[in-house]
Amino acid sequence: MNRTAKNFLSFLWRCGQLACEGDWRYFAWTGALFLLCLVGLNAYAKQFVQGLVSTDMTDQVCWGVYIANFSFLVGIAASAVILVIPVYLYKNEELHDLVIFGELLAIVAILMALAFVMVDLGRPDRFWHMVPGIGKFNFPGSLLSWDVIVLNGYLALNIYVAAYLLYCRYEKRPPTKALYLPVIFFGIFWAVSTMMVSAFLYVGLGGRPFWNSAIIGPRFLASAFTAGPALIILALQVVRRLTAHSLASPTESEVAPLGVHHVTKEDWDLLARVLPELSSASEEARLRVLASGAVLEVPAGRTLLRQGARSDEAFFVLRGRVSVNRTDGGRIRTVRTLGPGEQFGEISALNGTPRTATAVADQHAWVLRLPSAALRELMKSPALDHVIRARMHDRLMISDRALLTLRHIVQVAMIINVFLLLNEVFKEFYTGNLHVAASQYLYFGLDGHHALVPWIWTAIVCNLVALTLLLLPISTSLKWLDVACVLAVVGIWIEKSMGIIIPGFVPSPLGEIVEYSPTWNETLICFGIWAFGLLCYTVLLRVAVPILQGRFTRIA
Repeated sequence: MNRTAKNFLSFLWRCGQLACEGDWRYFAWTGALFLLCLVGLNAYAKQFVQGLVSTDMTDQVCWGVYIANFSFLVGIAASAVILVIPVYLYKNEELHDLVIFGELLAIVAILMALAFVMVDLGRPDRFWHMVPGIGKFNFPGSLLSWDVIVLNGYLALNIYVAAYLLYCRYEKRPPTKALYLPVIFFGIFWAVSTMMVSAFLYVGLGGRPFWNSAIIGPRFLASAFTAGPALIILALQVVRRLTAHSLASPTESEVAPLGVHHVTKEDWDLLARVLPELSSASEEARLRVLASGAVLEVPAGRTLLRQGARSDEAFFVLRGRVSVNRTDGGRIRTVRTLGPGEQFGEISALNGTPRTATAVADQHAWVLRLPSAALRELMKSPALDHVIRARMHDRLMISDRALLTLRHIVQVAMIINVFLLLNEVFKEFYTGNLHVAASQYLYFGLDGHHALVPWIWTAIVCNLVALTLLLLPISTSLKWLDVACVLAVVGIWIEKSMGIIIPGFVPSPLGEIVEYSPTWNETLICFGIWAFGLLCYTVLLRVAVPILQGRFTRIA
């Protein structure tokens, strides 16, 4: 246990060092975000001194842009489950490599949501009143106490899963399913609970008829499952661009090793030292490898196999390092970096399909080449079969197909979101009762007050245009998919924030119409928190991407 703790602390220390490394683009981006964080912190210091009087919130409208952002971000955090369900319940391999990005987004979204709650407290120094044992938590009677539990619990679950999976990649060992799968499946339930409890905070207020609708919870889920994957698509597009490099030199030749020899007992023993599970292989498997395998001595920069080619051979690295690169849209992206004891080319060799990537020797390397029959013989050993199949997923393959799979999710969720909105509008305006005043104020203005009308119609236009793009084949082009995702995120932010929170207070139960618009100080605080979230996500991706690619490992 002490050794494990020491290794994990070393992992965290090295991650901190890696987060401080990067090119000029990384430091310019993080520097700009840090400056925005400082601006937001200065604005919050003014609010802390002056109190909530520095905001435009009043007795009549006591929740403003802070809670509006909180509502949106809780949905973004919960939407991480939209990647977990198809991967772990339906075995969708296209999205397998993207789960970590969803988990990290959930962590950042919850941190930002909690920050917005903190700045919304008029006296944050009195938060101790809710601490169990010191104050009165008021559980289970208060929905706020439920919200504290689900938010902090969901944060802890995502931190554990992301840290464990990244640490296993760093250690170059497959994760133990018993240590993370139960947490992931429990997290699916927890994510939905997070979203629904936040929705019930509004639905449970009987004096606010605008929120007294059973459809509020499903609307929150539909909008979350639209905006969350849309944000992930945009983030992955940035990661793809920043981790890509130019096409390989045309002088790069097919494999022409310096030397080739049959597998010897010394080669077998060398592989067994870096792949201990090899000792469980049968004598028949060992003899087949010795008889049909070959060891290639490959100079640095030489291609071992090419994307699109067909072959029934798999490879194990004995010495040196090999990078596996995938070409998409004229750009090369590193999906794996392999060291001694690791395999490549096994998927296409076992399935008889074209190679999905190109393998190039990063260093002068010795590589064991095996026909698929010999590989299958080795995989008759349960221990070897487990480690080989587990390592099939150790790659960072942000493919076009994976992004288009996310497009289908956004497409369906947006259809449901717009459909539920139309149901809500029909219910409000067709009945024509007295409770339609809040909706009247939101969509058309009320008694000369129309501050939210431009906001909500902007949201409706953004959502309808995004839906149209998503339904048309044009959105299979990643350029137009990005446009649709940006419009969806903007439209849902307005609809989920200003379009749901503020109208619930206008008019008040006494019939007063007091309009709200955020002050400049509130806006700066919001910018600061969003900059903090983007900074955290940037740093987490700066660490996670090299780990997922295999370039940052304990043995590197």
